[in-house]
Amino acid sequence: MTVRPLRIAMLGHKGIPAAHGGIERHVDEIARCLVRKGHRVDVFNRPYHPYAGGEYEGVHILRRPSIPTKHFDAGTHTALSMLEAVASRRYDVVHVHGIGPGIFVGLSRPFVPTVFTFHAQDWRQRKWGPTARWWLHHGESVAVRRASAVICVSRLLVKYVAERYGRDAAYIPNGARLVPVPGSQALDGWGLQPERYLLFVGRLISDRGLPALLEAYAGLPEAPPLVIVGDVQHDREYVDELRRRADPRVVFTGYQTGPALAALYAHAMLCVHPSEVEGLPIAVLEAMSHGRAVLVSDIPENLEAVGDAAACFRVGDVAALREALQSLLASPDRRRELGLRARQRIAIEYDWERIATDTERVYAAVCAGA
Repeated sequence: MTVRPLRIAMLGHKGIPAAHGGIERHVDEIARCLVRKGHRVDVFNRPYHPYAGGEYEGVHILRRPSIPTKHFDAGTHTALSMLEAVASRRYDVVHVHGIGPGIFVGLSRPFVPTVFTFHAQDWRQRKWGPTARWWLHHGESVAVRRASAVICVSRLLVKYVAERYGRDAAYIPNGARLVPVPGSQALDGWGLQPERYLLFVGRLISDRGLPALLEAYAGLPEAPPLVIVGDVQHDREYVDELRRRADPRVVFTGYQTGPALAALYAHAMLCVHPSEVEGLPIAVLEAMSHGRAVLVSDIPENLEAVGDAAACFRVGDVAALREALQSLLASPDRRRELGLRARQRIAIEYDWERIATDTERVYAAVCAGA
């Protein structure tokens, strides 16, 4: 299908190039794919994102202000960006990402076709209090009911939208790229050796299951180092507590991107994702794309992502996690088998180019409907 060149505004995320976060990676990947297809894509970044603005691989980056606090950052940035997108009259489509920013879909929908991507039920995260949870629930409701089209990154969310709101949504997942194995030089800075460490990648928030992972790992004195890649913008007390309780073998790297992150994925013995709440976890997909064996908690979102290409354990069960780690560490053949299956699954199910094409079709449909 040929789609005429469109002018597209993307907002709701923190910013690209993606430094961290599943939404940011999703926006980064599809924005660049859409530019290669001939579209004009403007991405509204928050003011603290390190990329100053201008052009990034053909994507136009617009840095706009926000009130950069835990509760007002996303809302203020999205509202200002949305008003600009509508008042400028320069866009054929506005694409909003995330249920918090989704509350502003009503600002643009009367004036320009507006697509909403439902990434996760963020109101389930423990970090939010009652007021923030209400806001997120309301944002979800407004976005799903009022958007020109709804995209969900998982089949679970498609089913949820149909059952709760009686609305059809397009299933367009997150993805990952199959790339050649990078060199291991980046590991030297942390004193790591290829195939001699375990890896967790993600934001260091309370729903990622890190206390259980640290406790399970501490009970395996012969295990290689556990590398924890990620950080958090707010709630520093939680991160400090994780560091205090961690075994001395645990290595905290902070956020990593680009070649360093690729090397950490590609040379890990095993990737672990013990999360309690997810959308469709990009960190898991990226580990799989590098042909790594993955161990995940058995929440439905993780199981949808991995299919039969990973091992799992009962969420929150420290003993089960320790037993699963011990079993996989003792079985290189099992790890190799899972890694091969994982890479094949990414190639079949989670290709970014196909994801961008499916998104382009949604744009074409809402523009034709307008």
